[in-house]
Amino acid sequence: MRKLLITLTLPLLALLGVTGCEAPADEPTAVQPAESGGKDSKDGKSSEPKTTDVPIKLVARRAKADASVLSSGGALSCVRVTVTNQSKKNVEVNPLYFSITDTSGTKHDVGEALAEYEGQIPTTTLAPGENAKGLVCGKGRFTPKQVAMTNPLFSEAARAEVG
Repeated sequence: MRKLLITLTLPLLALLGVTGCEAPADEPTAVQPAESGGKDSKDGKSSEPKTTDVPIKLVARRAKADASVLSSGGALSCVRVTVTNQSKKNVEVNPLYFSITDTSGTKHDVGEALAEYEGQIPTTTLAPGENAKGLVCGKGRFTPKQVAMTNPLFSEAARAEVG
């Protein structure tokens, strides 16, 4: 019995040692610039960089939210986001997949403010070319600088500056 256990354990440990010891190095998600909404050049085209090369386009603007019936009455700092699926696969959207980073670099969890406001971004699945719009809010008074969105496995999928 002991020999059998050793015989089965050693190849398993060797396999794990070869394949699973090092995690792949992920590159940080590029920050998409805030959209100004204006056309800057004489020919009427925007001078902003194109974001068609990113699989998930994320646009974020500061916003105010209306309190919901379940609101505790505390201060909220909100961002109106538009998520556009520019990939060839479906993209899941959920309010819990977002976080807001303020101007001092503090990351705020938006899960604490769920049900405190009306118009939150819906929980949905976007087919290629579809988009979803709604609010993402964090508790407290702060100035939002960036919004990040994760995928269902909680790796960062998109990040954008707040305009």
